[in-house]
Formats: sequence, structure tokens, C-alpha cells
Amino acid sequence: MFIGFDNVTPHPLRGKNFDESSAWGSKLSIDGSNKHLLISDSGKGKTTFLSFVYGSRTDFDGVITIDDKPWNEFSLEHRAEFRRRKISFLPQDIRLFPKLSAIENLKIKNGLTAHRTIDELEDLLALFGLKEQINQSAQTLSYGQQQRVGIIRALIQPFELLLLDEPFSHLDEKNISIGVDLITQFCALNNAGYIISSLGPEYGLSPDEKIVL
Repeated sequence: MFIGFDNVTPHPLRGKNFDESSAWGSKLSIDGSNKHLLISDSGKGKTTFLSFVYGSRTDFDGVITIDDKPWNEFSLEHRAEFRRRKISFLPQDIRLFPKLSAIENLKIKNGLTAHRTIDELEDLLALFGLKEQINQSAQTLSYGQQQRVGIIRALIQPFELLLLDEPFSHLDEKNISIGVDLITQFCALNNAGYIISSLGPEYGLSPDEKIVL
């Protein structure tokens, strides 16, 4: 999968001057099979960038293409299937169903593709230190625990490109290490790449490229 940005500028950033190294307002080609770290200071548009790639926001000037086809030409059905099979996204606000348990949140996501068994889902929660919270409602989990559930949710579907928006911001060193290992493992299983946003730290990741905003 190849993603193209041609002179893309978010509407809220119209009229701003960008550094020459910035992806905004320039021509950018992203090989989805590679590993990318998306870095910038706070407020420069990391969440916006990932939302544009995922197609959940369209408030930009310029053109974004997926394999040379403009995103805005994809039908709603094609977008839905694309997100179900080719691109997985963990937004910064995680968006778990608050009244459902950790395992129920994973079952709903897995139900779209039946890509993993229930035992696999439970094993992943246990591996990420959430064995005791499997049946606990998402709204009673700490933010760090919710992030771990969110990371697992993003990994259990088939994908060619993984998008993660500051996925480690509330995790300790041990759980960051587990998360990095899982991301690396599942990307390898899917022959996939990733774009992971960060305020700067690489968290032990080994990106092929960095995207600067």
C-alpha cells in the first residue's frame, strides 16, 4: 500500500508557514509496508495526520491518495472494507465502549473479521498484564489499562498498515516494552508496516523512516 500526500494542509492550519522538513504543504509518499515514526511538538497535527490517512477526517486542502486513487473517491462500502481488512487505527482517545468489559470490547472488534479465537484474545490480555481485568468494564479501567486494551484491539484485525496515535503515553517502561514487542510481532505476521505518533521518544521502536510535521 502506498499513501500519497500532495500539498495537504489541514483547514485549521491554513495560512501557516511550515518548515521545509514538514509533511504539511509538501509532496510525500509513504510506503505502507515500512515502519514510520510520526513526530512533532504538541499541537502540530499528529492526530490530524493519522485521521487523514484513516479517512475519518476530510477537512484539508490538497490530495491524499491510496495506491494512486484519491481517498475522496472511495465509496462508503469500499472505505468500510478497507478499514476492516487493510488499515487498523488506535486513536489517542481510544474509544472503548465504556460499559462493556475489556474482553467484550475485543470480541466486538474481532466479530467483524473472526480473525482471532476467544482464547487468543484472553491470552493477549493476560500477556499485557490484564488477566484480572478481563471482565472489568472499560470505564473502570485506568487510562493506561485502557491503552493496553486499545493496542490489542488494533492488532487483532487483519491489516497492511497500523496507525497508532501516541499509544504509550500512559504506560510504564515494562508495558511499553510488551507493547512494542506485540506491535513488532503482529506487523511481521501481517507483513505490515506502521505509523506511530510520538512527541519525540522512540520507545525502543526501530522505524525505517520518520515523518516530521
